[in-house]
Amino acid sequence: MSFRRIASSLTGFAALAGLLSSACLVHAESGLSVSNRWTPPSRQQLSEELTAWSQTTHAPNETKDRLLSLWAEDGDTTLDLRQLLDQSLEITSVDIWQQLQAFQDTGIYQGPIELDPAKPDAWPPAFLVHHAKFVYGKWLAEKGFYDEALTELDEPTPDQVVDPAALLFFEAACQHYLLKKEECVATLQQLLARSEGLPARYLALSQMMLKDIEPLETDSLDEVARLMRDIERRLDLGRAGKKVRQTEEDVVAKLDKMIEDLEKQRQQQQQQQQQSQGGGQGSQPMQDSRPGTESGPGEVDEKEMKNKGEWGDLPPKERQEALQQISNEYPSHYRRAIEEYFRKIARDPSSGNN
Repeated sequence: MSFRRIASSLTGFAALAGLLSSACLVHAESGLSVSNRWTPPSRQQLSEELTAWSQTTHAPNETKDRLLSLWAEDGDTTLDLRQLLDQSLEITSVDIWQQLQAFQDTGIYQGPIELDPAKPDAWPPAFLVHHAKFVYGKWLAEKGFYDEALTELDEPTPDQVVDPAALLFFEAACQHYLLKKEECVATLQQLLARSEGLPARYLALSQMMLKDIEPLETDSLDEVARLMRDIERRLDLGRAGKKVRQTEEDVVAKLDKMIEDLEKQRQQQQQQQQQSQGGGQGSQPMQDSRPGTESGPGEVDEKEMKNKGEWGDLPPKERQEALQQISNEYPSHYRRAIEEYFRKIARDPSSGNN
């Protein structure tokens, strides 16, 4: 079965990448600010942390002098806090800065942001590490690297970055796409708790994500469709490793279970119909228990007993009935996914029992 073809047919769900790219324009379109609601670190607070760091670090004196000069009260006042942090990161952490720039230029994942555990005294100030992880995680999410983005976004807290709303929004967006339901709901609730200060688009998209993921049920066709979409995303990123193969096996197993349940349901309905039809003729226990008066030669026609096999060996007519029942119970765009599944079973009968 081609998971690319199946995933592309499940158009009922909006691509989260579209939500993320739309969110990138939020600050340009909204005059709302989150600074009074989440109280991110101020320039004064960060300047004090920088001073304390400069007194204990083993970083070169030239590096410390450049940073202190950049953050001095009589320094360049045209730079906003984000620009100050970017320039500070470039001064203190050349490797991290080059890593960020390489990803921005190429779109190729550069690995996680890591500090040398053997040289903790030479680490940059903690607030610069938080800033680097926030920026990197946001960029990764925008490019569809949701697992990698969560690795970076999980570490900073809202009061440690210059844009707390963006941190929570992109973290929730990654959790939403990866079907981390409980974590996503918790992050969105934290974000929406301060909805009065949220940019308009963050607010609207967060509410949509919450309404979308709360009803999600495990082993539902909705979940299967999203898993297929994630398989396609990973394949587009050139990843076909163990995680993708495991997810593919999970999808097939879930579809197996769904179709088996539908077949059982169909058989129960047929039995109920037969029972109701038999009961409509009326019951006469006394007459039914009397021996018959008619006689005959006692010969019967031989009938060929067919082996109905397992549910995966359904005859074409019954298989079509199962498909029709699926069409009645679920949106029409799921039908192609199930048809693809049956084609896979036809090509490789053993796969239906995996």
